[in-house]
Amino acid sequence: MSKFLVNCMISELEAQTYAQENGLFFMETSAKTAANVNDVFSEIAKRLPRLQPAQNPSGMVLMDRPAQTPATASCCS
Repeated sequence: MSKFLVNCMISELEAQTYAQENGLFFMETSAKTAANVNDVFSEIAKRLPRLQPAQNPSGMVLMDRPAQTPATASCCS
């Protein structure tokens, strides 16, 4: 048992059980020692849904335009 758990209001087992019963992710971390901090962010990133383009985007729609060549691009022609 870590020192962290001695000072916790609930045990790690209770937290894990709660997470499992509710379909949640659980990982013990410590901001003080940085234990598992990078790991928890990596795990969250893996679990995030992939972005899908909106079916009916609202607002401004940007269109790709061919890049101007340096010879024809000028501000004062």
